[in-house]
Amino acid sequence: MKSRFFLGVGLLQLWLCFVSLSQSPKLEQMLPQIQQHVKDFELLLPDFICDETIISRELDGGIIHHETVIESTFRGIQHRDEEKDRPFTESREIKSVDGHPPIQGQPLKGPFFFGGGFSSVLDEVFSQKNQPYFNYRVAGLEKIEGKVVFVINFETKEGQREILYRDISGIRAAVQGKGKAWIDPRSMNVVRVEFHYLNPPVNEGVLEVSIDYAPVVINGREFWMPKTVTAEQTVPNPKHPLGGQYIASYSNYHQFNVSVKFKY
Repeated sequence: MKSRFFLGVGLLQLWLCFVSLSQSPKLEQMLPQIQQHVKDFELLLPDFICDETIISRELDGGIIHHETVIESTFRGIQHRDEEKDRPFTESREIKSVDGHPPIQGQPLKGPFFFGGGFSSVLDEVFSQKNQPYFNYRVAGLEKIEGKVVFVINFETKEGQREILYRDISGIRAAVQGKGKAWIDPRSMNVVRVEFHYLNPPVNEGVLEVSIDYAPVVINGREFWMPKTVTAEQTVPNPKHPLGGQYIASYSNYHQFNVSVKFKY
């Protein structure tokens, strides 16, 4: 009887957990918490460095036509004493290109690059200041990496001109698009976000961007940092589609030479 009692309690707890998750909170309950995490990322994240691996590919009919692999050190710095719209800035130091040391002062070069995946997409979609330019909808529950998470669908409002897409080459365009975000129920942090750009700076084709996040402890505080940024651009072609693929992976986050690792 004792073992059955404990089994019954365990099943009851699992059932209560499922019922709790199945009753998704309303958007007005979720959105302020998500927006606060984005604000913390932009304003409270300590200066850090991490390892970055970039794979830049040119695709021809879905086949890799050319590929460049770049290893670099990625830096995030807060400019707390400066009045900036974006006090958090990013930079990198290239360590190798296709396994060879870079030429001194060598710029970032390759078949295809996407700028702003580390922080800009999250800020575009879920910062409080941009809320008036988006429509959001709670879409229920899904499983991602074996965990049950909340799902939010979103899209830019028709005709919005305030949010600008900034390409790595400096090209700007008003953001128009739609996407999906997976939200961790415990912390209300974004686990993954996907954005489909309806008008990328390259006028032809389709641009799809996805970013995966995981918790990292820096200076005793947990932040959800990018693990992987993936961008794919496809340009229509009568015979076979042309395109580019950009994959950036991040690991080994540090502050003041103190190493931290993702908690899976």
